[in-house]
Amino acid sequence: MRRPTGHSATTLAAMALIAAAALLAAACAAPLKIAASADPLGLLDPGALAYARLSGRAARELAPALLSPAQAKSLAPLLERTKALALGLASLPSPGTASASQAPDFQAAFIGDYPFRAASLSLGTSADWKREKSYYFNSRLGLRAAVPGPGLVLASAGPLEGLLAAAKSPGPSPIPLRLEALASAEIVLWAPYPFSGLAKSLIGEAMDVPARGLLVAASPVADSANAPDPSAREYDATVVFVMEDAEAVRVYKGALRLAWLGLSYALAGNGGAVSPADFRAEGQLYMARGIRISAESLRDAIASAGRR
Repeated sequence: MRRPTGHSATTLAAMALIAAAALLAAACAAPLKIAASADPLGLLDPGALAYARLSGRAARELAPALLSPAQAKSLAPLLERTKALALGLASLPSPGTASASQAPDFQAAFIGDYPFRAASLSLGTSADWKREKSYYFNSRLGLRAAVPGPGLVLASAGPLEGLLAAAKSPGPSPIPLRLEALASAEIVLWAPYPFSGLAKSLIGEAMDVPARGLLVAASPVADSANAPDPSAREYDATVVFVMEDAEAVRVYKGALRLAWLGLSYALAGNGGAVSPADFRAEGQLYMARGIRISAESLRDAIASAGRR
């Protein structure tokens, strides 16, 4: 075989470089594909004070309560096509320290029926959103947003690089695997270390209760699921305190009951309704099932969390 001359070798090398650049550009521009069944919680940065995942109708009707009025208005067209969303709110202080994690004050992953190119074009042509690297920034809302592929929108009050990387390779859910079955409910609220992070946010000081997490999982009650007025719906909820071990449950169950009593009063404070809870110990879990919570109470609780 005849070896290429210097000129032809240079040409071949240049063509190879152009081809490689074209492949790289195509790879960067290729839309990311994510399964509709993916858990959006696995896309969020760890270290948030509280997490929420809303699915189905709850995602469209209750999500605006977690947003400021300006954010809700800006994201309204998005929420109408949303099938599931996950939100991370504020930063959790590292256990045993006064320092906070690097989680932003607001981060979100939306999964829904979003036309990829139309959604990208909408951001790109909006005067409110300015292009920054691979995403867009709204200075008035203090939000960054990206549409990395069909059916997925990411938003954050901080850098988006972590969410974009997680979209390519989702991490684990912040909710313990043992609670996976409960975490499939339509509404899931999870607070890691609730007596340090969440308690400090709500009452101004941490409490010395070694709870690893608080889970509230709720699905609509069958006979009210199709009520035309969303505020008339009721949800069947399970509340779980995750403790260090069974001994911690035994020692602190009185404090946990008082904590839930205070939370239930807060839920019902604006005219909502919360049924009594019958807590039982199950190993390191202290849980109550079959709690009826009105949609109005859930909306108020979500709005309160959003304001924090």
